[in-house]
Amino acid sequence: MCGPETPSSTPRIGARVDFFSSSPSSRDRHLLGNLLFLNPSNHNSQQATHFSFISPSTTTTTPVLSKRGPLREGDASDSSYFSDSSYSELDDRVIVSIHQTGDMTKSVHECGLLKQFTLDEKSCRMCALKENLSISVGQDGIIGRRVSMMRGGVVLGDGIVGYNC
Repeated sequence: MCGPETPSSTPRIGARVDFFSSSPSSRDRHLLGNLLFLNPSNHNSQQATHFSFISPSTTTTTPVLSKRGPLREGDASDSSYFSDSSYSELDDRVIVSIHQTGDMTKSVHECGLLKQFTLDEKSCRMCALKENLSISVGQDGIIGRRVSMMRGGVVLGDGIVGYNC
């Protein structure tokens, strides 16, 4: 989040959570991507109106987003990738949960639920939120809260929301 400048194409606005794979061993966890919460029409806004999931690099696969195997750049534009009748649309849904606490020592199921939305593999790169999220600390703000990604009740990855400055 905040820190020294590093080469990145990720915008430095709004809030950000880096998702790491869910693994019992911390050394086996790897970066799955990050989720940005922002207001594209007003970069200084403390209200996020949109979100965007960004994979670690355009040349690296993002296995979290596809039940059929790694989702590679270009797959999302290939409608046949998602039309296989052996996979229901529910299988492709990734549920993003913003929890009430930022406690990473507990199970995500013990952290309460503040907000939840679906990250659709077929969706655009920048998606509108159904309701604005407060980019602040405390009360209903999302900063410091744990965020998890789940499919079919299985935690794919999680992380903590911070300012993306």
